[in-house]
Amino acid sequence: MMHLRFMSICDLLLFLLSVSSAVIFFTFTPLSSFANTSLSIKGKGMSYWDDRTSKKDACDIAELEAKNDVLRQLGLERLKSNQVEACSDSEDKVNCELYQSTFNTISGGYIKNFEILEQKRGGIDNKFCVVKIIADAIKFKGKHDPNFIINADIGNRRRFFEGSHLNINAELNKEAFVSVLGWYPDIDKENYYKLFPNEFDKNNFLQNRFKIPTRINSKRYKLDIGFPADLKKDETQEFIIVLATKRKFAILNKIKVSELLTRLDEVGKSNWYMQKIGYSVLRKK
Repeated sequence: MMHLRFMSICDLLLFLLSVSSAVIFFTFTPLSSFANTSLSIKGKGMSYWDDRTSKKDACDIAELEAKNDVLRQLGLERLKSNQVEACSDSEDKVNCELYQSTFNTISGGYIKNFEILEQKRGGIDNKFCVVKIIADAIKFKGKHDPNFIINADIGNRRRFFEGSHLNINAELNKEAFVSVLGWYPDIDKENYYKLFPNEFDKNNFLQNRFKIPTRINSKRYKLDIGFPADLKKDETQEFIIVLATKRKFAILNKIKVSELLTRLDEVGKSNWYMQKIGYSVLRKK
């Protein structure tokens, strides 16, 4: 989980955000039109369920696969080869690739609402959790403006031990309002968490090349990586979302994925561009 750590002599300020049974720490220390009509589509997902896997873990992943199945039926883009790189060295490669694949589909559309129709053991030798859903799936209207893009990266590493920190390097071809969000599907797959702008780095109207933390505020905070205390496995996948919009676009500190995507659809796809970056976090033993 991402921490914002401030680096001056000011008192340590902790913002605790409850996420299911885990807690995300944001620690600060000194140094229009309408959305498209939705389609109701049924989807099915399966995930291996053995003695070492809890029902929740297996069925959560099967649910993600069912959502992915729905989005594939809309004819959305397939997983891009450059996004698989985040999973290549992961010990949890299957889950990592599933999250990447599901996450990638937001380039073309999203699920606004869904209902679980069935959740049970099934598959070969009854060793899978099988989830069937019906979902309101929406394709974004319009197309991206090819003359409005952002390119962001976090360097060459894709696996980090807890306690490391991230620096985001990015470039815009046109000035824009930039927001950075975190997605932590192992502990909260329904919500995004805002990392930038924040209390100590408020100006998000940027241009050309820039870094986050921004150069002028790089001594005030860092993006520290934590690990969910209640997560049983020793590796987890996280994602950074870098969003550029042509107009000012307010985002709360915590926002439902479906709500954000609905709002972006109302703005129009030509008025925003989103880049997604995946990485793994390893627990220190």
